[in-house]
Amino acid sequence: MKFKKSIILLFASILIIGINYSCEKQEDKSIDKILEGEVSYSPKEVGNYWIYDIIAMDNNGNYTYLGLDSTYIIGTTEINENTYYEYRSASNSNFTQYLRDSAAYLVDEKGERFFYHKNDADTIEDNIVITSGDTISHTYRIIYHLEDDVKCSAGSFPAIEARNIRQLPLLNRSDIGYDFYTIDIGIILRISMPDNNGNRVAYSLVRWGKAD
Repeated sequence: MKFKKSIILLFASILIIGINYSCEKQEDKSIDKILEGEVSYSPKEVGNYWIYDIIAMDNNGNYTYLGLDSTYIIGTTEINENTYYEYRSASNSNFTQYLRDSAAYLVDEKGERFFYHKNDADTIEDNIVITSGDTISHTYRIIYHLEDDVKCSAGSFPAIEARNIRQLPLLNRSDIGYDFYTIDIGIILRISMPDNNGNRVAYSLVRWGKAD
């Protein structure tokens, strides 16, 4: 219960900070919609973009607004005879992500299932690193269907939570981060795993659209 309350307070704080610092916060309808009856939690078309407020959160509950970041689809590329969309970040020139749709799954360039919206409490992208018989790390994602809307700088939206979990048995440590996906939009809120000092970074959606 304490964990749930802390996450709710975290969302509320992100929303307040985003409203205070962001530019215009109205939904951008310019992304082409998918065909009726189909569902996409990650619209893919070259030129699509997402703009986020960046908010630092320290272990003492203090929040600092860091500015804006954007993610955009720069083009497509062929990997293992499959077409992937190439995502870039304006603030991190080293960030590149390749994603494609496959039978309702969102798949990365390694062929790992990155997101799947149909099954509640489904575990995906399960990776274990073992060295000399010892488990060094265990990372996986669990998908949760949420009853309540999730708040971000752009407003409140129904969303699905992708909970990212990293277990480090030798350090007796387990870290959790969060991605929240909304139909026809994509990620509306991302909360990073804590660093060694317990600090996190949140990315709260401001607006989204398609470049002319």
